[in-house]
Amino acid sequence: MNKRIFEPSKVNRYGEHGEIPARNRRIYSLNNEWYFLTREYGIFGPYSSLQEARQELRLYMRRLGIVRASIF
Repeated sequence: MNKRIFEPSKVNRYGEHGEIPARNRRIYSLNNEWYFLTREYGIFGPYSSLQEARQELRLYMRRLGIVRASIF
């Protein structure tokens, strides 16, 4: 099993100040397919590329109203 994980950002997100809180790894690859995790609904995917998974995660967050959050 080949699993790769996209590391979360090490910078403050929009509206955050001070120390950077712990981040979960939302995007990962398993057997060359990409997925993202959410607190609300679990796992989304598979996607064919990291870029596609990022785009879908952004769309998901936009639907939830989290449009100004920096996720990468």
